Amino acid sequence: MSLLRFLGLGPVSASSSNEPESLAELTRQLEGLPPAEARFVAAFAYLLARIAGADLRTHEVERHAIAERLAAFAGVDPDRAGLLAAAALRAAGDHGASDDHLVARAFRDISGAEERLRLIRCLYAVAAADEHVSTREDNEIFEVATAIGVPRQDVLALRSEHRERLGALRALPGER
Repeated sequence: MSLLRFLGLGPVSASSSNEPESLAELTRQLEGLPPAEARFVAAFAYLLARIAGADLRTHEVERHAIAERLAAFAGVDPDRAGLLAAAALRAAGDHGASDDHLVARAFRDISGAEERLRLIRCLYAVAAADEHVSTREDNEIFEVATAIGVPRQDVLALRSEHRERLGALRALPGER
């Protein structure tokens, strides 16, 4: 290795991409889509899976909710959406927090304000699929929202749609 390349001053090789491996894996599974669209759908899927696994348990209804959101809002056909949901859950589980942050930044860079709000709405729908939004899931959604540039008041408005399922607002057993 040359000294210039070691210092980051030499030519950049094709293998030194800043693309998170998890995003690259999911994008490869979307062959047939234009590259920019495949990257958008892959990031969308990964972020949905990140929320489903935030409480360290992924229920089948959450996996199904991810597939539904991919079909409805990302335009993926239902069969492919189911496979992509499973792959996204594996990728989110296999890769660390640095990929979580990098994928969120990538989504921010390739999406508009409406798409970001749609993502937050979908994140809450996935978290609420098992009829309970855990505090971990809720906190993780706020982290994603911050990373993609969604204002807190917008997140709170979308969060209120799932108020009855929020673990932080539920009464403890014996309180009612």
